[in-house]
Amino acid sequence: AAELLGQFLDAFAEETHPVQLQLLTSTVKLFLKRPTTAQDMVKRVLALATQSTDHPDLRDRGYIYWRLLSTDPEGAKSVVLADKPTIEDDTNQTEPALLNDLIAQLSNLASVYH
Repeated sequence: AAELLGQFLDAFAEETHPVQLQLLTSTVKLFLKRPTTAQDMVKRVLALATQSTDHPDLRDRGYIYWRLLSTDPEGAKSVVLADKPTIEDDTNQTEPALLNDLIAQLSNLASVYH
């Protein structure tokens, strides 16, 4: 995994911003799971994300990861590697009468305040 990720990091600057964000996250996750393998790689990607980009989302996420890793590695592990909640369909949980009323008033602020 580290070798493959390293190949993608070689072209980090040429990638689109969503790919750069994903490479940053993937590298940090790899570092948290295998610190000795990815130590140099995470330093490199954090430097690229914080110093060599003008994209605010990438730079901010890089700084957040850098701060988390430098101050509390266990806390970073609990945040970055946390289980994702299951997405549930809650379409049928709203009462049909209320749903019809909200849909009828969709263009009004009443549907927002309800």
